[in-house]
Amino acid sequence: MSLADVILSAGVFAVFIPYIHTSDNLHLTLSLGAANAGLLLAKKRFPLITLAGCLLLTWILSVLLRRSYPVTPATFIALYAVGRYCSRSVALAAAVVTILIGFAVAQVAASIPSYTLHNVVNLGWVVFAILAGAWVRTQKTYVRDVEERAERAERGREEEARRRVAEERVRIARELHDIVGHALMSINVLSSVSSRIIERDTRAGRDALRTISEVSNSALREIRSTLSLLREGTEPLKSPERGLDDLEALIDQSRLSGLPVTLKESMTDRGIPAIIGFTVYRIVQESLTNITRHAKDVTRVIVAVICANDHLDVTVVNDGAPASIVEGGGIGIQGMRERVTAIGGRLDTTALPGGGFRVHARLPLKEASR
Repeated sequence: MSLADVILSAGVFAVFIPYIHTSDNLHLTLSLGAANAGLLLAKKRFPLITLAGCLLLTWILSVLLRRSYPVTPATFIALYAVGRYCSRSVALAAAVVTILIGFAVAQVAASIPSYTLHNVVNLGWVVFAILAGAWVRTQKTYVRDVEERAERAERGREEEARRRVAEERVRIARELHDIVGHALMSINVLSSVSSRIIERDTRAGRDALRTISEVSNSALREIRSTLSLLREGTEPLKSPERGLDDLEALIDQSRLSGLPVTLKESMTDRGIPAIIGFTVYRIVQESLTNITRHAKDVTRVIVAVICANDHLDVTVVNDGAPASIVEGGGIGIQGMRERVTAIGGRLDTTALPGGGFRVHARLPLKEASR
């Protein structure tokens, strides 16, 4: 109950006061008028009870005041409340009942016919009060629905923004992990080799140092390029710098690090989407890094890239001692799986019996080309 409800009830009672002087029982009429106005304080929570009470009190007042039709401002407000807070069917039934009760009471309260012009006007006010309440209810419902839809849309935009930020963080972390991890591992291995051989084989030592410089410069370029694309709002995966053409250089770099890598390719004439080539490069890069980091006594590493009509298979197998990584574990394997899943592919990692590790990914060409 608000202050406005109290003021409205007081106003209804004030409108009723001029009719009191026509009553023979002043105190009873005054009390009924006050009760009629007071009932309106409950119109929002109990609209039907409020209307029923107003009709009963108005009936009694009509008999006391000898009015031909028992409709007062309190009745109109109660009818408005029914239309505002009840369903359409309930509001319609309330209007019909009010009209019937009004005509029945008019026959008792006055000797004139119930179908006078004054009563017809009151009948119109009954219908108007119900329709006004129903219209306000409809408008309020529409506004509430619009606001709820706007709130849902806003929450959806915020959730989408948070999701995109989270995905962007994961993607940046994945890119930097692959770039920095491979570069540092290569530098670590080559620096160890060069420190051992530079005294007895100066030329080989210089080649190792030159390779270290090339690897570090390449990593810096990739990091700089990735961060530049992110600043510009461009997705790195939409314009990758690495692809299938860079596999030979990657394999040669791994060979300089001491891995006995063999590359087997079986490609078709169809164009391979850039995202597929980029994913293959990262899978091979991460797999070779993991072999260097975790495997021992490696005598053979096979990298196979085979293209079929609707998919491309990339496999990296080594025969080293039992790997220290486990299937599905490690950030590198998780990153590879995320890359493959993002383009609709499947990644399998398997520790081989007797030693070694196998990484296999099947990448769909049709989905990636869309």
